Amino acid sequence: MVLDPTRLGPPSGAYVAVVGGCGGMGRALVDALIQTQVHVAVLDLPSSVEQHPPPPEVLVLPMDGGNEAQVAEAFATLATQWPRLDGLANLAGYFKGLSPLGDLDVSVFDDIIAGNLRSHFLCAKAAMPLLRQSVQGAMVCVASTQAIDVIPNYTHYAAAKAGVVAMVKGMARENAPHIRCNALAPGLTDTPFLVGGTGREQIFEGIDPSRYAPKVPMKRMASASDMTGPILFLLGPASGFINGETLIVDGGVYVQ
Repeated sequence: MVLDPTRLGPPSGAYVAVVGGCGGMGRALVDALIQTQVHVAVLDLPSSVEQHPPPPEVLVLPMDGGNEAQVAEAFATLATQWPRLDGLANLAGYFKGLSPLGDLDVSVFDDIIAGNLRSHFLCAKAAMPLLRQSVQGAMVCVASTQAIDVIPNYTHYAAAKAGVVAMVKGMARENAPHIRCNALAPGLTDTPFLVGGTGREQIFEGIDPSRYAPKVPMKRMASASDMTGPILFLLGPASGFINGETLIVDGGVYVQ
């Protein structure tokens, strides 16, 4: 089935920022938003922007999501370019340190917290004043199924993503009815994340989709485009009464 983004997501003319828009999921989401004639800004690592330049009609703001000064500067620039912000999709995240927690270097733990939790906090904090200028702003933070179903040797990453889920719940209650906040929890998805993350050093060989697919009830690994529809839905008016929820998109591997 081919996704028709014009039937999902924010209306034409809306203003949506995508943090991590140069990654696998990010590029698919940006392309879909452009199809709906939404104004799009991409905020991502300078190395990611260099590797995968966004389309020319996109406002590009290079930044490290875990760096407070860079995040503040990027959103301050956004505020001078746009009248408001209707939606924020934060796909920031990466992995390293395949290890039991007891053997993990503290610096690796700190890096994972910065890249997967601190980045979501900083971007949410910077975006909220702009989102409040919308009729109803919407924020979607991408977490992971590991936030609720932890795999050994990924505990530090799972803890960071569980923090994202908890933060979304709190922000949903603190900012309603002006801003809705929800999370997306993807399962294993075939993107550059599987070897470390877009714009970062390759630390894995990757995962063979054909070997993983039989473990999924849907009998395939997720692609980046499988996450586009759910994110558009959570950003758009069709989900206008959904707030503080975590939507699991993993083909049925984890069932609550």
